[in-house]
Amino acid sequence: MRKLFFSLVILTVSTTAFTQSGKKDVSSAYNHYLNQYWDRAKSSIDKAITFEDTKNDAKTWMYRGNIYLQLASTNDPDYQGLCDNCAEVAYEAYLKALQLDKDIQAPSMGIATPAQGLRFCSDLLYNEAIKQIKAKNNEKAYGFAEKSYNSNKNSEGANFILALTAELVNKKDVAKERYIQLVKRKTKMFEPYYRLANIYKEENDTANALKVINTEPGDTNFDINYTINKAVVLMWAGNVEEATKIMDNALDKDPNNHLLLFGLGSALSDQKKYDEAEKYLLKAMDVNPDDINTIYNLGNSYYNHYVDIFKSLDTIENDNEYNKAKQDCQSLLRKALPLLEKAHELDSNDKNTLIMLKTVYPRIDKKEGEEEIFSAKLKEIDEKLNKK
Repeated sequence: MRKLFFSLVILTVSTTAFTQSGKKDVSSAYNHYLNQYWDRAKSSIDKAITFEDTKNDAKTWMYRGNIYLQLASTNDPDYQGLCDNCAEVAYEAYLKALQLDKDIQAPSMGIATPAQGLRFCSDLLYNEAIKQIKAKNNEKAYGFAEKSYNSNKNSEGANFILALTAELVNKKDVAKERYIQLVKRKTKMFEPYYRLANIYKEENDTANALKVINTEPGDTNFDINYTINKAVVLMWAGNVEEATKIMDNALDKDPNNHLLLFGLGSALSDQKKYDEAEKYLLKAMDVNPDDINTIYNLGNSYYNHYVDIFKSLDTIENDNEYNKAKQDCQSLLRKALPLLEKAHELDSNDKNTLIMLKTVYPRIDKKEGEEEIFSAKLKEIDEKLNKK
């Protein structure tokens, strides 16, 4: 009996020795937080979430959210770099805290509730989404934007970044709903108005496109992108005179504004008003001679004009008019070619330019010596296109 009792005592002591608690780490994390030792606070709270008695405690996750929020927003180089996704960790921690106890509070920490912490997370996650957009990581950007919105659904910035990234990943329904909400709130941001109008334009919904683009933004200051996009939508809807007036009024204030000239010229070209388009695009080239978009769009405008005339040849019965139209076709191709070649020089791998050149070269009536030159250029273009 004595031996059995001794064995039980040993077993009890051993079991107690291996029963560990995270409460000390939670307490340490809290104290380090108050003393602004963010690295120590992080170390302690990271341990606390691994213990059975603290990993399902809302307080543990509330503290974790607050600690990682500080790490995400600190400018102190001693604490920067302790985590790559601090704001995201804080976001997840606050959600976990709410899941465990929707009434959890920590008033002495400054950020007293998960809801308050999430509002701060929203801005940080917004910034992360912007970084990913700039890096062309659109799927990641959308993920951050979605979390930014979920953190603070009343934030205009969060609504907008979710809409914008949704467009980038082709979630048009999500983008449309967020833009609609922003327009209903009469946001001072210009982009929601013309971006929503352009979505309606893509859906061929003329009535709603016009309704949105004619809704006055909350900000009455001049915005060039809004002006251009409004004119484009109005032209698409057939209100060419109104659109041109808007752009001309803007150009009266800033006659050498490249974006206005380019925007109006491109919009007129889309409406097959090629002569007027040429005037504005040439002026845009005078202002910025090496802008590849202007150069390409003018070349493309000449080509589209050629296509329209070429398609009409079978309907022309008068021989003189027929020959004149054929000459006009060749003249337009000759105007388009040097512009497209210039665009190719500026960006030798642009697929649209390569396709246009591949289309134009065979259609030009060759002068002496051009056949061999054009054949060599076509071969080079084919090689580039086949690599893509």
